[in-house]
Amino acid sequence: MKEILTSYHHSFAGGSKNTSRLLNYLSDQGYTINAYFFETPQFFQNHQDSKINSHILNSHKIQSEVIQSSTINNYALSNQIVQRFEQNRNSFLFAANLFPYADLMVDAKSQLLNNHSQNPPLLIHPVGSDCWQIGPQIKEKVRWLIDNPLVNAVCTYSDLFVHDIKEYYKIKREIFILPPVLERERFYPLTNEEKLQRRKELGFNESDFIVNHHSSMRRIKCPDVVLDIVQKAASLMKKKCILIMSGPVPVDVLTSLNISTIEYKNQDSIFKFESNAENLKIFWTGILSDVEFPLQIADVEINASLYDSFNLALMEAMACGVPVVSSSVVGIAKHIELAKGGHCFETDKLNFDDLNKAIQLDSSKENLFDIDFAVSAILEIANKPYASKEMGLNGAKYMSETFSYENAAKAFHKHIN
Repeated sequence: MKEILTSYHHSFAGGSKNTSRLLNYLSDQGYTINAYFFETPQFFQNHQDSKINSHILNSHKIQSEVIQSSTINNYALSNQIVQRFEQNRNSFLFAANLFPYADLMVDAKSQLLNNHSQNPPLLIHPVGSDCWQIGPQIKEKVRWLIDNPLVNAVCTYSDLFVHDIKEYYKIKREIFILPPVLERERFYPLTNEEKLQRRKELGFNESDFIVNHHSSMRRIKCPDVVLDIVQKAASLMKKKCILIMSGPVPVDVLTSLNISTIEYKNQDSIFKFESNAENLKIFWTGILSDVEFPLQIADVEINASLYDSFNLALMEAMACGVPVVSSSVVGIAKHIELAKGGHCFETDKLNFDDLNKAIQLDSSKENLFDIDFAVSAILEIANKPYASKEMGLNGAKYMSETFSYENAAKAFHKHIN
């Protein structure tokens, strides 16, 4: 039986969840999955992870300063991978993050070659934060990993990200696209009756205009800009406007915007906090594993990322038949256009150095976005319900067909073999 020896971050971030989805599917196809990773404070239990044999090395946590020094002294994890490979030599190696996991996988393969005369295939998958956040501090290390001859193939999510990696790091080798995986059993459009019933369960009316945003709420996601766009749209709207924010509650954003926040009193509700702004009511869920529950009743999904290697949240929204309004610097942007599933508003394209500088600034980042276009796009969706429904169904059909388990597995098999 074929076995995948893998490592990836277990966290709330989209890349982690997508890796988990793909590996679970490959497990259903007959692969044995053994995943080795360090426990982190952002540990997040993904759906159906019982299919993955997880080996947590929690006594040797990798700290950010160790990663940034580009020297990882502890190879306990790579040694475990070597030992496991010796038990089943019909295995291949898959690292779903550069740091620290691709580095450790390269070490494991080097040990297998030098000490055991074994040469298993190695596939590495850089994710967004590898390249825009950590990578600029250790550019030579990134280039060494991606162009390393011990690595058989390199993959990532989108044409945009491939272009940016190759340009910024001067990468010579080909990087192929491994399409993200959509959990079609979770993300799909509700019928009108189902949507109305769900809204009633959550305390909303059929006539409410519901805007959804689900993300990690990190600074690069600009939740403050999301709030500003929706507030401006709500002030021009005749309908009652609701904003649902799913993800870690960004307390600094609430403080800076002077939004009054109260704890949500209903213990059975998915909502943890309720905020009030002019012409707008905001509900905060905190980290929510079933993000589709509020997403499926939304009228629009809003995103204001300064950069995304793909953006799984937008894929999930469109799969639920929800039109999207997003910044243009996301890897999924071309698919939004092809699907006719939403609108992208012009956003300044920053290189990875300038991106990090912008994220660190406490000042508003609104000047980097075409806010007026974003507001107009939301209003158009609110004022044209029939056209918006067609837009949503276009997106749902396209996402279901394009980002299937089968398509991702086919690309995976093609390049690992």
